[in-house]
Amino acid sequence: REWQARLDLPEGAIPVLALGRLHPNKGFDTLLRALARHPCTPPPVLILAGSGPLESELHALAGKLDLHDQVRWTGWVDDPAPLFSIARLFVCPSRHEPLGNVILEAWNHGLPVVSTACDGPRELITQGRDGLLVPPDDPDALGRALCMLASDEALRQRLGEAGKARLRQAFSRERIVGEYLNLYAELKASVGQA
Repeated sequence: REWQARLDLPEGAIPVLALGRLHPNKGFDTLLRALARHPCTPPPVLILAGSGPLESELHALAGKLDLHDQVRWTGWVDDPAPLFSIARLFVCPSRHEPLGNVILEAWNHGLPVVSTACDGPRELITQGRDGLLVPPDDPDALGRALCMLASDEALRQRLGEAGKARLRQAFSRERIVGEYLNLYAELKASVGQA
């Protein structure tokens, strides 16, 4: 409730969450350009959680692009769970993202994901099945994907559910522990065979 009041989201807006270090690798400048180039109905409102070296530059870019009403800046957030609960979709605009823990976190909250097709997200997401992938540094493709999800509640629901199922199937504690135990058994069996 505290975050809901603090963010002051307009009636009918679609809250879109992005979070991370405000650094060139994260592509938040591309995300801001995507929002500016592709106005949607209903309008997405970006909740941008993070801090870092590009903070003032990104604020200036949002001002230059006239996005004051469309972006909510939270600064660094120790516990982003309430933001995931408020959001209706998650976006990862990174230029480089080795694994994509933020995608796993979004899936854990049942959120549909739009991400750039950089290393980690490309390994996690199956295009159109459990998320949407767009080329890095392509604000037009990112904007179109955001508008598609913002305007299609059924698609958001389907992708969010599929992402959560993928998380449970591929990244559950049981699955990971089982894989480690299998690796341990293989290593143990191979000792002395070399």
